[in-house]
Order: sequence, then C-alpha cells, then structure tokens
Amino acid sequence: MASWAQFETQAPDLASVAARLWPGVVALHRGVAVPRDVPCFAVSYLATVRPDGGLRLHPFCPVLAGGRLFAAIPRPSPKGWDLRRDPRCVIHALPGPEDNEFCVRATASEVTGDLVARALVRTVVTASGVGGMIESVSHDPLFEFGLDQVDVARWLDIGQPGTCPTLTLGHAC
Repeated sequence: MASWAQFETQAPDLASVAARLWPGVVALHRGVAVPRDVPCFAVSYLATVRPDGGLRLHPFCPVLAGGRLFAAIPRPSPKGWDLRRDPRCVIHALPGPEDNEFCVRATASEVTGDLVARALVRTVVTASGVGGMIESVSHDPLFEFGLDQVDVARWLDIGQPGTCPTLTLGHAC
C-alpha cells in the first residue's frame, strides 16, 4: 500500500492523468488557485463490497491533502459501513475529454479520530470555499485510502467499431 505522495513519486506519468481528470482536487492539494472554469471537486465513483459479498457503486468526491487520499463519508451512507466491514475498494474517475480512465484499487481505513488528518483535509477543503464540502469534512466520518494498484487507459473511438485502448499503464503500489 502506498500513500498518494508515494504514488506521485513512483509513477509521475500516471499521476499526471489524475491531475488532468481531477484538476481542482490536485490544485487545492498543491495550494494553487483552481482555474475559474474548473470545479474544485471532481465526482468519482467508489466501489465497495456489500455485506452479502455483492458490489456497490457510489459517487463521491475525493480529497487530496498532505500527500494522502481521503473522503468524508456521511454517517448514514452505506459506503462507510461497507468500508468499515471490508476495506477493499476501487476508485474510478470519470473519463476525461480524451476518454482517459483512471482507476485505483485501494484499502480504506477510517481516520475520523486522527486530528492531524482531519486538520489537513479541513485546511485544503476550506481553501475551496465550497460550503457543503467544508461542512462534510468537518463533521462526517473521514476515510483514508492506501493505494494498492493504479491503472490508466486511453481509449480511441468509444462506441465505434474498432474501439481500443491506445495506452494502458499499471502501477502496483
């Protein structure tokens, strides 16, 4: 398992894809201004394991802070209960303008009681000025994701005959 900072150091080519798909998230993490036409937080998908062993897919907003990947998950959300019971998960960014895919296999751990982690996340999110996210990271349970595997693919001719990946990279963390 690796932190986000370790991943960026070990696989800068893959991390650059994340920066293109999560531009606001990465800008906030780096302490730079989020471009005016870019949302501060990118909606991504989090796949978790339900109690019956089936899979569950949830939208969520990842947060990068202090070289670590986090999510604030409202207490009643089933994704939090899933992660507490079985920490294995997959995070998938929405494809970008060139149909880039960014997928992270991760292991989640609840860090709600870690005051340093909470302060890191709150500082980054407060810089966004997005009230709902500030409220969420201040009060909701906080999870950190250790990265196990990161995969990137770029597809050509999506939905057309001959659809194929032009680039597929993987990095075990």
